[in-house]
Amino acid sequence: MAEKVVPMFHVPNVRETADWYESIGFTVLARYGDDGDGNSFAMLSFGSGEVMFSSGGQSSTRHRREVDLYVYVDNVDDLYARLRDRVEIVEGLHDAFYGMREFIIRDVNRFWITFGQPSVFQRLMEGVSEGDAEVVRTALASSGLKPETLTSALAFASSIDYENAEIRELLKEAGAIPPPDVDAETLFSYVGRYTGEQGFECHVSLQDDKLFAALGRQQPLRLMPVDQFTFRPIAFDDFGIVSFNLENGRTTGCAITHDDSTMLLKRVAETD
Repeated sequence: MAEKVVPMFHVPNVRETADWYESIGFTVLARYGDDGDGNSFAMLSFGSGEVMFSSGGQSSTRHRREVDLYVYVDNVDDLYARLRDRVEIVEGLHDAFYGMREFIIRDVNRFWITFGQPSVFQRLMEGVSEGDAEVVRTALASSGLKPETLTSALAFASSIDYENAEIRELLKEAGAIPPPDVDAETLFSYVGRYTGEQGFECHVSLQDDKLFAALGRQQPLRLMPVDQFTFRPIAFDDFGIVSFNLENGRTTGCAITHDDSTMLLKRVAETD
């Protein structure tokens, strides 16, 4: 048997839960019951994934339960159209900054289920990184690509690791504009450690004349210039921006903006 992890949910009513999941497209693999009526345990599948339900769970009125399900699909738009009038929607269809197009519903026991597939942005960036012009061409034919998304893809396709002349031309034909040039001296002036309230830290570094930022101990993200002082992560869509503050020609801090919130950080070290 192949090694795998299968989550198990304890629910108040196994039969009701299994029937509900079957109604939205899951397949019932097995039902068992201490008294033979199949009320105490059920196993279901969706594609290659499986989930178990066992009796003994408690009902809840909380906004979010202890665990969620994330389900990868190939037709998220069609699935949303089929389910949206039949289930409780927590979040409608949207493109997340981490490269997934998804929507969230609530099951009969108030557990969240997210259905998602790679967004057009993610497919475009994967095509660039893999040097697959056909994937890039298909992504460009889709609607909804923003100008800054095309610029990110062009910057990616122009880097040493992923340089591809054919893909660059496809992106330029689609309207991609190269990001502004920022000289190495200016980039180096932003390198350092920045701290904010409650010990939050951001480490800015320079590698091969490209700026990177790491929040806390997270993996460094390559930044693309929007202008001489403002940058955005190149591999994420709508993740936010970093703006550096200067006083008398010296970098003193930065502001990290994500969604509607902005965090101010002070530069405490000039090297990272």
